[in-house]
Amino acid sequence: MDVEALISAALREAGYGPDVIGSALPRIMRILDAEDVRIAVGRSLSRKERDYVRVQLELGLGVSEIVSGLQR
Repeated sequence: MDVEALISAALREAGYGPDVIGSALPRIMRILDAEDVRIAVGRSLSRKERDYVRVQLELGLGVSEIVSGLQR
């Protein structure tokens, strides 16, 4: 089971309906991806870097692409 399906199942089990899950799940996944970026970089990100990561995730870039952009 992938992470998205696991979180969706957990939200359903907690009593949340499809509308709430549909609106919350993308944000939860972006938060997890942002944490993956921080772990991959190996340090805390500055405010400017966090803003950069947020925008890149909203544009649909993957974690590896964002990490390579931060390391340039």
